[in-house]
Amino acid sequence: MSFKQKFINLTLAFGSLCLTYLTLELIVPHILNHVPLTMYNALENKIRVLGQSSKSSVIPKNYIALVGDSYAQGQGDWLKKMIRSNRYRGTNPDYHSGHIIYRRTGTDVITYGMGGAGSIKGLVTAPIISHLYINSLWPYTLDQPKRILIYFYEGNDFIDNAPYHFIESLNARVGEALYDTQHFDELLQKGALERYPQYKDDSPFRHFIFAGFLGTGWENLKKEISRGKRKLKRWLNSMKREQVYQTSFRSKPLPILRVSLNSPSKPGSSQQNIAVINGENVTLPAYLQGPPVTLQPKQMKKSLYIFERCLLFMARFFTQSEISIIYIPGPASVYSMVGPSITYEDGKGKVAPKETITKASQEGCRSIKEVAQRNGFQFLDTRPYFRELAKTKILHGPEDHQHLNRDGQILLAEVIIKHILSDSLDQKNNACES
Repeated sequence: MSFKQKFINLTLAFGSLCLTYLTLELIVPHILNHVPLTMYNALENKIRVLGQSSKSSVIPKNYIALVGDSYAQGQGDWLKKMIRSNRYRGTNPDYHSGHIIYRRTGTDVITYGMGGAGSIKGLVTAPIISHLYINSLWPYTLDQPKRILIYFYEGNDFIDNAPYHFIESLNARVGEALYDTQHFDELLQKGALERYPQYKDDSPFRHFIFAGFLGTGWENLKKEISRGKRKLKRWLNSMKREQVYQTSFRSKPLPILRVSLNSPSKPGSSQQNIAVINGENVTLPAYLQGPPVTLQPKQMKKSLYIFERCLLFMARFFTQSEISIIYIPGPASVYSMVGPSITYEDGKGKVAPKETITKASQEGCRSIKEVAQRNGFQFLDTRPYFRELAKTKILHGPEDHQHLNRDGQILLAEVIIKHILSDSLDQKNNACES
């Protein structure tokens, strides 16, 4: 083959690759909502909401936006099961409350939920930066949501706002100076938003969505390979240790050690975290998330202040959106427990009387309700509905007891549909009395 022919063949091959790439760059931005669930993480964080399947098209219209932490994100056993069962199927199944709302009402739903997010990330950086970035891309024009649902989870949302470390990282003035509202709003604008490069990303490369998909996918693949190597290494090391153990102690009798991994090691704790469900005693995990029992009044004040300022900041950005706050209970305050006390998650775990848990849940609910009423936002207390269904069903786990399972997600969606989306909210849904 002559040099000329080789050159022509290479040129044709390169041209075909370029044409294929350009075609995919034109097509992929318009089919993101069909990206399989197991490939969802290959989408860049800033546009990941467009890949969600709880809507009829890539760009939702007259839609509902969910904001908050992992509860708004949809973490839990339902998601875990769908990932495992669809790993090689290339499908995009339902797995959280947003999907249920979409299926039953026909209204598009997206979620800006971020696992582990406090109010600053959950209500400000995640939704605002993502919204601005999407609208900066050539294929998209994303309107503001028709309605925003704030998922406020009592299990850790109070506590996530209480520490100073994130506030201090933004060079904020702490102590009483933190309550200077102008200072805090400037903090959110300049510290929480403008410090992110994508907030004002003028790079032309941001428009290459398919290239970003390939790049993020490759990085995720490398992480998976690295993670697999570490697991293999740990397994091989464990096998070596087992061989050494068997050789060294083969002729020596071993002491019997009985350890209960699901029970707290405290006197009189045998009846703790045993719930009555459908007439049977069911053992729940040793440590459950619950209301903010350990927060001091000063910490609670700061937590509520941060939530309220972030709420108002978000409302000033999404001026066309109706905002509702959905109060979601933690597992510790949902189930009917047999014993007089409950072990709850707090570092290594602590024990509290059931009455203390109930009181903390009431006070937490009332405090968020007051924030909502003071600023003219809808508020829904979902605790009575979870407690009623928890008499007959387990709503968390069994793998991930800190998040809702399929039954819990369906219940949450049904309560929202009935009382928020149908505009039938009444005083009973706002009582925060139990």
